[in-house]
Amino acid sequence: MIVQPGTKANKEIKGSQTGLNVTELIKLMDYYKLKSTELQNELSALKNKKDKLSALAQKLQNQAEEEQNKNSTKGGRVILQLSAAMAGEQEFTISYISQNAYWTPYYDVKAEDIKSPLKIIYKAKIVQTTGIDWKKVKLSLSTSSPSQYGAAPLFKSWFLSYINPVTKMERDLSKSNTIPSALAGRVAGAQLRNQSSAGLKNETIIRLRGENSISGGQAPLYIVNGTMMGNADIDKLDPNSIEDIQVLQAGPATALYGSRAANGAIVITLKDGLEDYVSVTDNALDVTYDIELPYDVPTNGKQQITTLKETTVPVIYKYYAVPKLDKDAYLLAEVSDWEKLNLLPGEANIIFEGTYVGKSFIDPASTNDTLNLTMGKDKRVIIKREKLTDYSSVKFLGTNKLQTITYELTVKNNKKDSIALILKDQYPISTNKEIEVELIQSTDAANNAEIAVLTWKLDIAPGESKKVRISYSAKYPKGKILNLN
Repeated sequence: MIVQPGTKANKEIKGSQTGLNVTELIKLMDYYKLKSTELQNELSALKNKKDKLSALAQKLQNQAEEEQNKNSTKGGRVILQLSAAMAGEQEFTISYISQNAYWTPYYDVKAEDIKSPLKIIYKAKIVQTTGIDWKKVKLSLSTSSPSQYGAAPLFKSWFLSYINPVTKMERDLSKSNTIPSALAGRVAGAQLRNQSSAGLKNETIIRLRGENSISGGQAPLYIVNGTMMGNADIDKLDPNSIEDIQVLQAGPATALYGSRAANGAIVITLKDGLEDYVSVTDNALDVTYDIELPYDVPTNGKQQITTLKETTVPVIYKYYAVPKLDKDAYLLAEVSDWEKLNLLPGEANIIFEGTYVGKSFIDPASTNDTLNLTMGKDKRVIIKREKLTDYSSVKFLGTNKLQTITYELTVKNNKKDSIALILKDQYPISTNKEIEVELIQSTDAANNAEIAVLTWKLDIAPGESKKVRISYSAKYPKGKILNLN
């Protein structure tokens, strides 16, 4: 049977040997009807798929346009009135303050082990909704706040008056539910510096750094980070990526690099890390971080992250525990001379022994000589606080009740290294003349009687356990109930 190629326009259908009988014709018609239906269904399914994809593409396009237009209202103009003694083309840098740009400091705090120094990586989250996308800009981040009130405080007369206790309580509750702006860490004053560098692009690196000091007309040998480099590659170097250039005359250059440096050598050292592109200026009232690398900061309000600098500081590691409030032991890093670090309040990611262990908060608003950074909990230091019933009692003395409470604190070091632990507990303070409190036992702890806090400084060897006790008593009228636990 022969069916000519084509669609419904087939003119001739016949067998190859004999004519086409009725049975074969019926089979052919059934086959044609089945295939035609299958093709129509497939075309319909493809059309539905195309419609769905088109609808999805349009939805994504609408979302992209909505995101692009979000917080991007543009307006305003700048009018300059200039006076010049001589006509000519000039370049100007325009500076302005926008309340819709800020940066938030945060940190990565890393330590290899309790014997290694601490590495603090300064970072910044930059946000701006000024209505203008910042493209390839160089940022200058300042710790000052242009919107702050600059007048020094003055006393006014203090007049006494009665207050409504209910109103005062509501006001205090309202204040306690408000997050202080200082803890939010926002520091306004991200300034845009858009200085033209067209003049630098037309000059080679070496001309900028004194190629003329090389004697002779022959080209010198170029050494970049210890590797020889040709003139064409030298011209491609970004001037901002160079940390240092040294020009060697023929004699010293030949001694170092052989006859290839007979015309002298230029030794170039490139910047190694991101911190090499950030210069820090410690001013009288603020600290400024100037970033040489260009950044794109869109005006969509999303955070853009940049690394400001890295610093390594010597620390003393110690463990800290308050088992009455928390059963775990915390590893603290004690930093001396922390004022030189120019820290700002901010969140910190803690990475210890190569593992992310959680978040902490750096609060430099302290008058102490040392700054304690919380590195996280250590489950290998076991602490238990147990009430000793055999050493606790209740006695009646006339109209008074004398109650004695005793606790035993046990610390076990399951680590392979010795640890220094600061252990704290407390006893109650009486503000009522009918209640008398006495500290009976404290196992050689340092007692801060003003706040009734006991402190033990313990050195615990690997696998060693140590125990201390605190015992106190309270005498009060026997008809009253006190919470002494």
